[in-house]
Amino acid sequence: MLLFASYLVCSAQGGNTKEIPLTERAKDIVEILSKKVPMTKEQKDSTSAAFLKFMDDLQKYNAQGNEQIMDYLAKTRDDKIKTILQDDQKFDLYLQTMADLKKQMQENQGQQRNPQYQQGNPHKNRGVGMPGSGRY
Repeated sequence: MLLFASYLVCSAQGGNTKEIPLTERAKDIVEILSKKVPMTKEQKDSTSAAFLKFMDDLQKYNAQGNEQIMDYLAKTRDDKIKTILQDDQKFDLYLQTMADLKKQMQENQGQQRNPQYQQGNPHKNRGVGMPGSGRY
């Protein structure tokens, strides 16, 4: 799951990492999901196709940062996956796994935006280098 979260963070920030094809991203997401949600090969393939369409649409509509479009595309994807899984318990597991992944992604983004607050930084919360702090 951590792989998925860092995956999305790197791709969303356009970092120095090599661009990973959407097909590979979709397969990786399905691989993570299949560890929590039991799926047949056909279900994995169909779920991968649903994620590929979702990611393609995100790019097509330049949806990053537009909550309404992202919510609509995610609901469309989830409706497709509910049909693919054909089991309410599996779909509930899918939704829980996706919520966990989203939470991890948000936590990772917060850590990357505020590296001075990461654990292990010896200057954490000390005002080092801040004007007027007397420490430079």
